[in-house]
Amino acid sequence: MSPVLIVVSLASVGAIGGFFAGLLGFGGGVVMFPLLYYVPPLIGLERLDAKTVAAVVITQVFFSTLVGGMAHLRSGRVHGRIALVAGIASAVGSFVGGVASKWTSERFLLLLFGIATLLVIVMMFLPAPSKELEKVSLEKVAVAPVPLSLCSFVTGILIGFLGAGNFVFVPLLIYVLKVPTRIAIGSSLFIAMMNTCSGLLGKLATGQIPWLMATVVVIGACIGALIGERIHCRLSTSILRYITAQWSDSSPLEFGSAYSPSTLKKRTPSFLKCDGTIAFPNCADYGDCKKIRRTL
Repeated sequence: MSPVLIVVSLASVGAIGGFFAGLLGFGGGVVMFPLLYYVPPLIGLERLDAKTVAAVVITQVFFSTLVGGMAHLRSGRVHGRIALVAGIASAVGSFVGGVASKWTSERFLLLLFGIATLLVIVMMFLPAPSKELEKVSLEKVAVAPVPLSLCSFVTGILIGFLGAGNFVFVPLLIYVLKVPTRIAIGSSLFIAMMNTCSGLLGKLATGQIPWLMATVVVIGACIGALIGERIHCRLSTSILRYITAQWSDSSPLEFGSAYSPSTLKKRTPSFLKCDGTIAFPNCADYGDCKKIRRTL
């Protein structure tokens, strides 16, 4: 494939992640991780290991949340206190995870990704904010700082390891802490910007970032973030929550798909069993394995 097509393909991957950042406040890491794991071999590049993917993702997330967060701030959808408390707590955790990720295995990083997506699905079963709460003004929204700080610190460690994990904040704020949907999405982008900055510094300090690839991906991500924020303005809060729920439900399948049948035949991770409860497409390709379960 020509260099131009490679650049366009990587920028398009970044634009997809940036779009979801602007639309849903996820930061885009949950989209970017599986895309960067698969797309490079399809466009003539060597397959990236999970550590390199995490480094590119955390760079993309920082810039897409910066651009998307500023757009939401201009529209009055960012709660300063929530963003500051959660941002600082998660930034500390993100720096710890970013440094520690240099000495972790690829299998461990993929396991963390699966744990995070399953936690998000559990939160989706909690009641959504009422219509009255959705109408509360920005100044009247209040969240207890202690549980917010604790949850943010743990999430930050996850983000530092993976470059992804900010998708936890939107359902956490909406379904657990009962923050209005639009304010939760806008504030999550600033939280993501703060903690990914810290995690980015950790990966910079340990020389994990491939700068050429990261630059191309970031350019696409910034454009996608602006487009996502514009579409966000035109959607109702119920539709935004529905999209969030549908995306989170599909994330574990994306995670599991990182292990194709041919890959599993070569190396089956210890946390994948053949007698579990979550079925994946093409399970018959695994021989006697009818279902696959993650032991998390």
